[in-house]
Amino acid sequence: MSEASDNRAADETRGSMRDEIKKVAARMLTLRGYRGVSYGEIAGELEITTTNIHYHFGPKARLVAAVLADYIEQVGSRFRWIWTAPGTSLAQKVEASVAFNRDAYTLLNPLGNEGNSWSLITRLSAEGEALDDVMLERIVAFRRDIQASATIGVEASVRNGELHAETPCKEVGRLLASCFLYAVHISRDSGGFYGLSQHYATQLDLIQRSWGVAGMAAREVGIRLIDK
Repeated sequence: MSEASDNRAADETRGSMRDEIKKVAARMLTLRGYRGVSYGEIAGELEITTTNIHYHFGPKARLVAAVLADYIEQVGSRFRWIWTAPGTSLAQKVEASVAFNRDAYTLLNPLGNEGNSWSLITRLSAEGEALDDVMLERIVAFRRDIQASATIGVEASVRNGELHAETPCKEVGRLLASCFLYAVHISRDSGGFYGLSQHYATQLDLIQRSWGVAGMAAREVGIRLIDK
């Protein structure tokens, strides 16, 4: 094997290990928060040494920042796609958001009633004083981008005739974005994912009753969201 091949193999191994460390760290951070996770626990699960983690990421703050950056990119991109995709109705966008939330919820609450946190943003935000300024700024920007994406979706519903022209798009977008941004809190306060699904359905119902022009009845959409 050539030296170039050896180097490529080494790079792939390092990249794979970095990804595995971030994957385990993301799950632990989402469940336990910044202070609840140690390099020793991550290393133990991966059966590596803490020195290995330090080699790839340095101090804990740098690993958390890398995990947070990946999460923001992945979640932000998925939400943006849902709300800016052409040819989908407002109800379809809401349904897709519910399904997105359900996937994240089920991943960390496989039995459906564990009550575990399932949003890295929500969990880290609860320990804001432990985060550095860059991480806090990224969280603020993430929330702003989620609201902007929802607003774009509402504006599209106005253009395609689903909602009246006088619909306050920015305010309605903020309302819909809050369902997503505070989904963990809503689900906990309402007894689980069923309550969150109801919350989404109720918000959609209110929007359609207030500014809707035509289309599927809000009550029908709400039932499908809850039972799906």
